[in-house]
Amino acid sequence: MARIPTVRRLRPASGLEAVPLDWYGGDLDLSMFWDALSAVFPEGEKFFVRAVREHRDQITDPELRARVDAFIGQEAAHGTAHRALNRSLEDRLPGARVVDEQLRWVLAELAPKLFGPRQRLAITCALEHFTALLAKQLLEDPRHRQAIDPRLQALWLWHAYEEVEHEAVAFDVYQSVGGHALERGALMALTTALFVGFMGYFFARVAQDQGRASRPRTWARVAHFLWVRPGLTRRLVPDYLAYYRPGFHPESKNTGPLLAEWRERLFGAEGAVPLRERAA
Repeated sequence: MARIPTVRRLRPASGLEAVPLDWYGGDLDLSMFWDALSAVFPEGEKFFVRAVREHRDQITDPELRARVDAFIGQEAAHGTAHRALNRSLEDRLPGARVVDEQLRWVLAELAPKLFGPRQRLAITCALEHFTALLAKQLLEDPRHRQAIDPRLQALWLWHAYEEVEHEAVAFDVYQSVGGHALERGALMALTTALFVGFMGYFFARVAQDQGRASRPRTWARVAHFLWVRPGLTRRLVPDYLAYYRPGFHPESKNTGPLLAEWRERLFGAEGAVPLRERAA
C-alpha cells in the first residue's frame, strides 16, 4: 500500500536576515548554489501543484486522491517557507527576486503554450525525481547537515523529508491518466537539459550580486562540489538513469527505512523541526 503523505507546516523562523550569506559551510559559492535552488522552489512548487491538480478529477481511486490532496498541501507549504527565506535574502541577493519573476513567466505563461496537460505532468514527474534524489542525499550524508547553518537546518531537512515522502504521487497520477514509458523518458531527457541550463543561468544571476558570476574559481568550486566531493550530482546518476527503465517506479528505491529513521528525528516529541501544526 502506498503511503499517504502528512501535511506539516513549518513554524516560521525568526532572524533569517541575520543568517550570513556563506551559510553553507562558510562557503559563499556553495551557499549561492543552494540560494539559487531555493529561489526556484516557490514557482516550481506551484507548477507541480497545477500539473497534478489538473488531473485530479480523472482519478477514481480514493487513496490516490487522498495522496494528491496531501501532495498539494505539502508543496504549497514548501513554496511558502522558501519564499520567506528568499525574501530575507533579497536585500543582499536581489537576483533571487529576478529568478522568481523569470521562472514564473516560464512555468505559468510559456510552459502551457508548449506542452499539454499530460506532458506538464510528465515534466513534474521528472523534476520530482530530481528533488527526491537530492533530498535523499541531504538526509543520508551528514556532511550536508553539518554544513547548513543551524537556523536553516529545520527548513531544509523538513523539505527534504517530504520530497522523499511524496515522490511517487505525481508519478502514480501520470500512470493513472495513461502516461507511458516512452513519453516519460523523452520528457525526462528534455527536462534534464532545460533544468541544467536554467540552473546554470539562475546561479549566475545570483552570483552576479556578489561579483562572482565571471569568476572561474566560483564555477570550479561548484563543479567540484557537484561532481567530485561530495559529488551531489555524481552520486545521483545511477538512480537518475533508472528512471528510463520501462518498469521504473519511485517506490523501487525503497526509501521506507530512511523515512522511518528520520520521522522521529525530525517530527517526534524531541524532533529537530518546529511545526506550526501537525495534521494527521
